[in-house]
Parts: sequence; structure tokens; C-alpha cells
Amino acid sequence: MSDFDTSKILAGIGSLILGSIVGIILFMIGMKGLSEHYKDRRIYDGLVTGGILLIASWIMFFIGAATIWILIGIPFIVVAFILAILSAKSIRNCFHAIAERSGENMFNTAAKLIWIGALLSIILVGFILIWVGFIIAAIGFFTIKDNKQQSTCGYTPPPPNTQPPPPTTGTKSNFCPNCGTSIAPDATFCSNCGKQI
Repeated sequence: MSDFDTSKILAGIGSLILGSIVGIILFMIGMKGLSEHYKDRRIYDGLVTGGILLIASWIMFFIGAATIWILIGIPFIVVAFILAILSAKSIRNCFHAIAERSGENMFNTAAKLIWIGALLSIILVGFILIWVGFIIAAIGFFTIKDNKQQSTCGYTPPPPNTQPPPPTTGTKSNFCPNCGTSIAPDATFCSNCGKQI
């Protein structure tokens, strides 16, 4: 089993049991592995930021709920709600990054449900949407494929037997030896496929 397979299974199982400490740990380990696989720091960094904001939100909520005087407790609860929204935004961006890199649209759906759920959490219906969002994310983790073409920003190699066009005389442009795209004479990387010249 590859690192990619292990990471996606850990993230999938973690998202199913995210309400537990074990689920959070599995989810974080899986997401770290996927972030490294896709070479996209937005995936893991967004999750860490969202987690920190969520913990701060819980602390503010419990302080506000434990306060005897309502007028002092309400500002803590309002700040907790704002932090929870910011947390959901970071997690939403994390899932959008995975969807972009993997090509699996279920992560976009999960991100939308988690975002709407966070906005509606003030009336408690939102928690159900958040839960459904993480279930859909789990399905996405179990169905994504290790597609190297997707993990390199959508680059599709040219079909075999395709020769790059010859440079025209009198111009100083070059062509990428890998994909045949015209590149600047001083370029060190191809702007189309990203290959070093």
C-alpha cells in the first residue's frame, strides 16, 4: 500500500469519527500525507488554521456559557461564533484545494455543506450539515485515485510520436523539449508543463 493510499484511508476514517480524539488525529495525519502527495501546503495549513480557530472558539464558548452574568457571557459566545465561522472558512478552503488537486468534486460539496452548516450552527441545524459534509468528504477520500497527472497541476503529456514544432527562423523563441510549447529564450521552466529546460 502506497503512502497515498494510507493517507486517504486515514483521512477517510478520521472524517467519519471526527468527533473523537482518535478521529481528529487520523484525519490530521491523513491530510498531512495528502498535502505532501499533492505538494500543496494549502491542504494541511488550512486544516491546522481551522483547527486552531475551532479550539479557540470552543474555549470562548465555554467561558461564555460558564459565566454567571448573561451580559458578560454573551460577548464571549458571539466571539466564539465568529471564530467558528473563520474556522469553517479555513477548512472549506482546505477541501477546495483537495478538490482542485485530486479532481474529486465531492470535496467541493463537502466544503459547501461545512460552510453552510457553520453559518447555521447558531440554530443547531448547522451541526447536521457539518456532519453530512464530513461524511461526503469521507466518501471522497475513499474514491480519489492516485493520478499523477492530476497531482501535477493538470499537466497532460503530449501524445506519443508528437514532435515539437521547429523554431521559426529570425525569432529568438525556443520550444519546450517536453511538450513543444513556445517559451522565452531566457526561460528556465516551461510555462505550460512546468518542466525544467
